[in-house]
Amino acid sequence: MTAIAEYGQSTSTVYQREQAEKSAANSGTVSHTDFLKLLTTQLTTQDPLNPMEDLDFTAQLAQLQALDEQMNMTKTMEAMRVDTQLQAGTSMLGKYISGLDESGTSASGQVTRVVQSDGSVYAELANKQRVPVTSVTNVWNDAAGMYQELSNSGNVIGMWVEAGYDSAMQPIRGIVEKVQVTDGEVYLKLYGGQTLSWDQVTELRAPTSEEQYYVLPDELRAKVEQAKAMLDSAVTGKNQSGETVNGIVGGAELDQTAGKVYLVLYNGTKVDIDTITDGPRKPTADDAARSLDGLWATGLDRDGNDVSGIVVGAEEYEDGMTLLLDDGKLLYFDSISELRDATDAERGRLAGTGESGDGGGNSGP
Repeated sequence: MTAIAEYGQSTSTVYQREQAEKSAANSGTVSHTDFLKLLTTQLTTQDPLNPMEDLDFTAQLAQLQALDEQMNMTKTMEAMRVDTQLQAGTSMLGKYISGLDESGTSASGQVTRVVQSDGSVYAELANKQRVPVTSVTNVWNDAAGMYQELSNSGNVIGMWVEAGYDSAMQPIRGIVEKVQVTDGEVYLKLYGGQTLSWDQVTELRAPTSEEQYYVLPDELRAKVEQAKAMLDSAVTGKNQSGETVNGIVGGAELDQTAGKVYLVLYNGTKVDIDTITDGPRKPTADDAARSLDGLWATGLDRDGNDVSGIVVGAEEYEDGMTLLLDDGKLLYFDSISELRDATDAERGRLAGTGESGDGGGNSGP
């Protein structure tokens, strides 16, 4: 005969109830299964001499029914939410939308399909970006309406665009000048005359300061690109007075009004890029001495130490060209980190006079 413990419940059934209660307590909530376990254990282990009151039993059954109804309502509402999103997504098929994709990045384009994943519904664009239906901010019936509005708001005009490569394997890129709609298709016209379809676009963003020159006409833009490629090279050409000069290119200037691009040598001389007769070429020691003489330079010496000083000459070695500084140190040309005009104090050092210009501190007649 099974031993009866307190309240007429066997030790095994007491254990079952305790386990059910612990399971509910550990989870922080009472699930439908936990509730049934507790109720079943209570019914099967109640004291026959003191059974559960009808009212208590009815109250617990009411709780069970309420829990069932709550669970069913939650499932129904979740199904309705997903169904509503599916309907909304389906209504967007073939239309054009804008919003934020899964990563929070701005996205816009034509909806090609609707995808349900992990309880959420997404509108997938032609470029494979997925926009949660709940994150869609605008819907247009056609591309013309969408891009007309986007262009009017400044979201496309003036933006930097990249669109892969053309048939000659040259990169298609530039700044959008205008949006055109032809036969229901959207095209972006770039500064310089190049036109591309919106479907070709792989990147759309604000241009950097260095990319702003893409608004120039093709011929002038090509000269700017040519000038950029000549930096730190030696050239021979004519200055603004028509004299033939040579030296190392330190920068470039654009005169858009005159349609001119000038190479600026390190000594400040400007050379019209259209007058170049020799170069770009690798600088020689003579080029360096002629272009950098008197400038303050900072870089590394032959031992890898930081050195600074005024350039007074240049020499060529097997391991590279070096600049001779006013204090006798050598600085590798390829290691230059700063190159500028010398200050009065620095020039005084070169002359041996110091900042005060008193002849190096000598006094007396």
